[in-house]
Amino acid sequence: MTALHYLEFHPADNPMYLKKVGNWVLTFLSPKEDLTHTQLAITSVLPRQVSENLQPLRVIIDQTETENRWLIQQIICYDSTQGKDAIFSCEDAIGMKVIENMMQEFNKYDVDIRLI
Repeated sequence: MTALHYLEFHPADNPMYLKKVGNWVLTFLSPKEDLTHTQLAITSVLPRQVSENLQPLRVIIDQTETENRWLIQQIICYDSTQGKDAIFSCEDAIGMKVIENMMQEFNKYDVDIRLI
């Protein structure tokens, strides 16, 4: 069974109210009016490599019942050798590296998040 991983945001840094943090843009995937299920995409706007052939594109997160805690659903990278997107989780070293890099950048801009 796969373990669930969450991003916990500081109460002042609710991701629903953030538009851009460094080189990451936050957008709603679910309708803003749907208060029962909120899903956000955190998208990298700066091409960078996480490995020789992988470039982080997007992290998909879902709001949970615990305030400020968001479930990491998918970590999507572009695979230049395959010419298509590849999906990772926090169980994968690549997925974990993407999350760690994103968290470091958010912290540079005083957006406090931690991995649970």
